[in-house]
Amino acid sequence: MNKYYAAVFGAGISGTAIANELAKRDKKILLIDPHVSENAPGAPAGLVNPATGRRAKKSWRCQECMEALRELVDELIRFSGRDDLISDTGTIRPAINEKLADNFKEALDKYNWPEGWIRWINEEEVSELNPEIAPNFGALFLDCGFTVYVDRYLNTYRKYLREKGVKCRYEKAEYQAGESGDGFRIKFENGEVLNAEHVIVAAGHQTPGFRDWEYLPLHRVKGQIVWFEADEDLDWNHATSAMGYSLRRGDRDLIVGSTYEHKFEDLDTTEKAFNQIKGKLVKMFPNIAEKVRKKDQMAGVRVTTPNRLPVIGRHPQNKNLCIYTAMGSKGLLFSQYVGSLLAEHLINNVQIPEEIDTVRFE
Repeated sequence: MNKYYAAVFGAGISGTAIANELAKRDKKILLIDPHVSENAPGAPAGLVNPATGRRAKKSWRCQECMEALRELVDELIRFSGRDDLISDTGTIRPAINEKLADNFKEALDKYNWPEGWIRWINEEEVSELNPEIAPNFGALFLDCGFTVYVDRYLNTYRKYLREKGVKCRYEKAEYQAGESGDGFRIKFENGEVLNAEHVIVAAGHQTPGFRDWEYLPLHRVKGQIVWFEADEDLDWNHATSAMGYSLRRGDRDLIVGSTYEHKFEDLDTTEKAFNQIKGKLVKMFPNIAEKVRKKDQMAGVRVTTPNRLPVIGRHPQNKNLCIYTAMGSKGLLFSQYVGSLLAEHLINNVQIPEEIDTVRFE
């Protein structure tokens, strides 16, 4: 039987990334996910923003992460001929109080930002850029920030991988380690069995369900977003990051999120979450809030760790069993660069940074 270098369980943000990085290195890859397809619905938009939190902290290795992601996005655009995978219009972070303004200005000097990435704009400039934003004390504007239309992006990515030779199977399967330590048997529901030297679990919020990884301190957080449609065209294109985020999609659509629900029983959307998100919209765009209607409401789960960084690496009892998870709220930003680190570790034995390696939990 043909043997794959790796069977990747999960074809979301992390699974597609590691499948691509291994395929680029001429490895034969099997990508498995029963929950998606190449025309699957999904999150309407996600934000790529390297200045995080109330102090606009510079994200972990953000320059390497941004460069890797932009290279991938450019490749997908060339491959597909589509111009609707991202909105490259920047991100504004309005300071809604004086303390935030002080924090943001401090961040400009505190971190060594690449030239052209980030700048301060005053209240008048904010108003000129977007007169609908609530009163503020100025803002950070991240020229490097952009919006990804996640559903289009991932569907295009899966098609790209298939065209590049990755075997994509959108059906249920399970893995079993060989008794002699010579890899894994991948068994599908129809009884078909394939062989793989490695297994990489990159199944997003499904990852905690894989028993081999129960020892990891993975925390699942539910997030709900609301997709609004305005009565008339909105006259700005940039993303807004404040009390969550507000992302543009189309002339009248605005995606607002997200809730952070640490205790939940299901993925149902709730009226409580809608009211919370509508409240964010009222505070940030008071003149717009009464001119929009709910188009859709969606819920998903992100996985995090105590240091809020991804987890990649090998299982302590089986070195050919690997993981790529805990992308948190920076999944898009981290995805390609972190995938390249795991690929280099597997193929060339390059050491994984300790802060994201599985060994930190052993």
